[in-house]
Amino acid sequence: MPSLRPFLLERKLLPKVWGGRALEPLLGLSLPAGEAIGETWELFDRPDGSSRLRGSDRTLASVLQDAGDDLLGRGVPRGHGGRFPLLLKFIDAREALSVQVHPDDAQARGEGDSGKDEAWLVLHAGPRARMIRGLRPDADLERFRAVAHTPAVEPLLWSFAPRPGDTVHVPPGTVHAIGPDVVVFEVQQNSDLTYRLYDWGRPREVHVQKALAVARADEGRVAVADRPVVTPQPLPDGGRLLVATPHFRLRRYELQRPLALATEGAFLTLTVLGGRGLCGWRSGGDDAPLPLGPGDTVLVPACIADVYLSPIGRLDVVVADPGCR
Repeated sequence: MPSLRPFLLERKLLPKVWGGRALEPLLGLSLPAGEAIGETWELFDRPDGSSRLRGSDRTLASVLQDAGDDLLGRGVPRGHGGRFPLLLKFIDAREALSVQVHPDDAQARGEGDSGKDEAWLVLHAGPRARMIRGLRPDADLERFRAVAHTPAVEPLLWSFAPRPGDTVHVPPGTVHAIGPDVVVFEVQQNSDLTYRLYDWGRPREVHVQKALAVARADEGRVAVADRPVVTPQPLPDGGRLLVATPHFRLRRYELQRPLALATEGAFLTLTVLGGRGLCGWRSGGDDAPLPLGPGDTVLVPACIADVYLSPIGRLDVVVADPGCR
């Protein structure tokens, strides 16, 4: 039998000036009293810390060091510095995040990190909900560059009202912002590089020259009538393909009956958006299935051929893997 088993991960809570408390009622997460939590990192492997395996002192970084190919899969590239290639998080944007942009891998190399390709799955959109992705089609690019760090940039940005279930892909170089009044699940390359252009008058540092150097002003432009969301594609196993990029693939399964998922020689992550269930695998009876509840994230090593998801009533889960290789 393989030496690695699927394992649950502990999360990291990050207070943010724009954060809120929506993850408590939405996912049942326990948040510290009085804190505005903007992000929860559900799977991470950064220089200053790595996900801890639930019920263990081990970290994702130590597992990767000891059993890299068994965990990731042969041919699956690591992130910058040999780290795990993805980072998963929930974001509660009670107020708007800064208007920002991320570099690609080549542009990030000098900063000692990976580039940042990311996608959002909208879980909640309140009455004030907005998102920004790219520029309006009639935006003048010279004017954008001149006013990008000022309130005059606002009418040049393509802002839209997101809906629960929307998937938005944000390639590197795309000017974007989340919020206000939005909660998303985010899958991204393992990077923490963000260049702020404009922060709605808040007194935080901006990185105008760096942001403009990597911004692809034509990236994300859409026709005025369009909503810049990805159309889900039905899958033969009853799931939906939300997005597929060279860096990750994201699928969603809303289950009322058991489902077998093959790893196909690469890791899988399973994040529960709602409901409860069990995650089992072939262990010869040596291992009990993992119980799954809202907000839980399981990392399935590549050396496990299949996992079996069994809903208890219903189970809503998103599955991420390394993408189009």
